[in-house]
Amino acid sequence: MSLAQELLEKASQRLDIPGDIAAGLPRLTLTGFTECSLDGSCAILEYEKTEIMASVSGGTVTVRGSGLELRLMRRDHLTITGRIEEIRLTGGDD
Repeated sequence: MSLAQELLEKASQRLDIPGDIAAGLPRLTLTGFTECSLDGSCAILEYEKTEIMASVSGGTVTVRGSGLELRLMRRDHLTITGRIEEIRLTGGDD
């Protein structure tokens, strides 16, 4: 583990926040079956009405469903609406 990772881990423990958030990894919030928000640096890789794939720090997030659309898109925040049926996280290997 690098010195920077050790410092982030110690700081997150003292501040009582998840280490992944302190390390700058993405945060995913699902609201019901119709809205998904992603906080953290991200970029759209694929955009279809049935699948939206975003590149995030350490991997990708794939949202599948029907009638999907980007409600809000900024470099550090993404909101997807529609009928959400599946969310797949890939990557994140240390």
